[in-house]
Amino acid sequence: MNQKMGDNPIPRTKSTALIVFSRVASIIFHPLFMTIIVAVLLKAFLRPQFSRYSSKESERWMLQLFLYTVVLPFTAIFVFKITGLISNAKMHKPRDRVLPLFATLVFYIVAYELFVVRYRVAGLMQSLLLGSCCAISIVLVINFFCKVSVHTTAAAVLAGMCIVLAIAGITIPGPILPLAILGAVVVGAIRWFLGSHTTGQILLGYMIGIISQVAAYFIINT
Repeated sequence: MNQKMGDNPIPRTKSTALIVFSRVASIIFHPLFMTIIVAVLLKAFLRPQFSRYSSKESERWMLQLFLYTVVLPFTAIFVFKITGLISNAKMHKPRDRVLPLFATLVFYIVAYELFVVRYRVAGLMQSLLLGSCCAISIVLVINFFCKVSVHTTAAAVLAGMCIVLAIAGITIPGPILPLAILGAVVVGAIRWFLGSHTTGQILLGYMIGIISQVAAYFIINT
């Protein structure tokens, strides 16, 4: 069975339950959710790193982070879809990814500048945001030549942050590493079962997500 990877993905399983689970999980682990999820986990499990911020301050910049990294990118995708600038909001075709990726990158850069300049957030949060900007930039460039899994790129962010914590000499909280590994494996598996990506595209996404976070840490601390 020949499959034109990415145009109309053909699931690699005939199990209806597995297909439904994979589609629901793809929404839950949508790339735009991952940065805010990792930010919440960092704040929850690494309280000493964020101790100088009041609860009110933390809530305010978390809400703004949600606005710039989730709400505005989704709004842009919606606008691109209803105006016909992209053919499908799922963006299986590489050409449909260009405008959403570019718009998302702009919003993430604005978020990074806001959090670094105005809020002066902890170095780990700066590293997370810069790493996300780097990952989006790399995916955008690669997209002109070949397809890469944006889902696994985003899913690897937490794994990348675990490596950053190890490099920084910060003890990785107990639940974080298992969550990072489990999340990355599950996302890669569901994208493969749905036929959305080849194994190579999935692994490339992992590499981009991890390398971007590690590179961002060294950029900030150089």
